Amino acid sequence: MTDSEKREYFRIEDQLSIKLRIITHDEFTALENAVRFSPAKVAEDLKEIQFLKRIVTNEEKEKEQLYTYLQVIDKKLDIILDYLSGTSDTAPYITKYLKVDISGSGIGFVSDIEIKAGEYVEIKIVLPIYPHLKITALCRVLRSETRKEDDKQLREVALGFLVINDNDKDLLINYIFMKEREMLRHKKESTG
Repeated sequence: MTDSEKREYFRIEDQLSIKLRIITHDEFTALENAVRFSPAKVAEDLKEIQFLKRIVTNEEKEKEQLYTYLQVIDKKLDIILDYLSGTSDTAPYITKYLKVDISGSGIGFVSDIEIKAGEYVEIKIVLPIYPHLKITALCRVLRSETRKEDDKQLREVALGFLVINDNDKDLLINYIFMKEREMLRHKKESTG
């Protein structure tokens, strides 16, 4: 393995709900301490919890699934009330459910979002495990390359985490290890 192939963190491919917005350097500076010292929050937006639609077949998880759905219904009611009262703050964010390449140091994805290399981005990543925490990080766009796919103009984007709460980073790394173990288990079971 060459030095260029070595990475500081394990990387996995996954389908995650992300919410992001491009920010200025001044906004980056203003948000830096808030992001660094604020732990992850439970996801509340309907668009952030799309992954809950997956069917869980394991009997041991059925009770947890029912509880999760009840919580989702509760959150939906809260969102409807926020929307009706005009207190929703989701306007400046772009919410996507994407296939991502993620590690403890950054995230990459392909999307139609217009992002340029060097820009600052605030990103919120929802982990698809109970209690569905939303991790916030401030990033820098390391790479943004245009590519054409099915007659659509898409961008292959790589974001490096510049500011992330230490506990949130640990949560993310633990999630990545859990997914890695899951993938290895499925691979072992499929090969016999």
